[in-house]
Amino acid sequence: MFHGARIPGWGLALLLVAAGAQAQNGADPEAAYVAKFQEHYKKVADPPGLQAYATVQRYDELYLGESLDKALKKVDNDKGGLAWGLSYRMMSLNDLYKITGDRKYLDAQLRIIRAALAATDDKRGKQLWNGRVVAAWGCDLYAERGRAIFAVHTGIICGPIFDFLGHAKGHAAFRDSLGAEFDVIVKGASDALAVHDRQWRDGPAPAEGHYIGMDQENVLENKPLPGNRLSAMGWALWSSWKITGNTTHRDRALAIGRYIKNRLTPSPDGAYYWPYWLPEQPVSGPQPREAVKGEDVSHAGLTMQIVNVLAADREVFTAEDLQRLARTVLSGFGQRTDGVLGGCVTGLSGDPSHAASPAKWIFLGEANPDVRERIVAFYLNYVPVPGPLDIARLLLSTAPEH
Repeated sequence: MFHGARIPGWGLALLLVAAGAQAQNGADPEAAYVAKFQEHYKKVADPPGLQAYATVQRYDELYLGESLDKALKKVDNDKGGLAWGLSYRMMSLNDLYKITGDRKYLDAQLRIIRAALAATDDKRGKQLWNGRVVAAWGCDLYAERGRAIFAVHTGIICGPIFDFLGHAKGHAAFRDSLGAEFDVIVKGASDALAVHDRQWRDGPAPAEGHYIGMDQENVLENKPLPGNRLSAMGWALWSSWKITGNTTHRDRALAIGRYIKNRLTPSPDGAYYWPYWLPEQPVSGPQPREAVKGEDVSHAGLTMQIVNVLAADREVFTAEDLQRLARTVLSGFGQRTDGVLGGCVTGLSGDPSHAASPAKWIFLGEANPDVRERIVAFYLNYVPVPGPLDIARLLLSTAPEH
């Protein structure tokens, strides 16, 4: 552009200001987004290597011991803390056990599960806004009418509980130490899932199913729940079936998987894209990426959970689906290689804060290794201290077998 001409300092400053103004005015939306992203996430001056960044020792130092003791001092879901806080630690402990086989992660998980099951509304004598007292975890936020029960909360808490029970069954000494408590935990998590049975609806297409909103946010009354909320319940139902043999849970999990899959829009760039509010009917054909108002990356990472668990068992989601979802990262929010991630699945747009914790997508690195590299670049360059699930998923993605 400048053909090697020497520019005075003040001139360069003016050019940079002009470039920034041009970006903000929409002439270069990518540059505008990158600037906004780098305001939110400060660039790490000297990024470490992954071998130093994500280690079992670092996980233990950050999230066991006093850290876990502090997290368990007050456990409830009144403000969503159990669903959007401790549940991620529960997921991470399952991952660490899967990687290491060390019983200490099962012991830590058991402490959280005991605290969680002691914090259901029926145990605490808490009423929902409509007077119901349920064997699950109500929340005072989100619903205009007052305290409500949310399927996404139940799913994201019960999913890791049932996954833990699967690990416990495979560790003979630990399973023996649980004794009858194993069945107590099964019943507690199963009772929580059952609270939402009245919300289940088959269809609308054959072999599909979904939950509707009921007695929660006004906007969701009698309408299908968003994909991320359905995914959380589908994951918990699938994990429950593996422990309990409950075929209704199995069938509903598969029906949710089909419901979500049928609403992912194939794009000519080889990806799938979808909105936060999934269409009520299955999509009818391909659309370009620009035609889809993409779900934010944070919620969409939870939408991916049903894909992760069903694809692992070769159900509903095929190798081709995983390739398309990997392309969602590479052509959509993870199209850059420098660690800058978009805030919504369709690209470099949206709120940069929604790019946080993209490790929920890293399982797609098995379909295309470039996915892992893009996500790792985000952590090394922009997240000095990773959360528990971040470390766990990064470790899991490098483990020889998982």
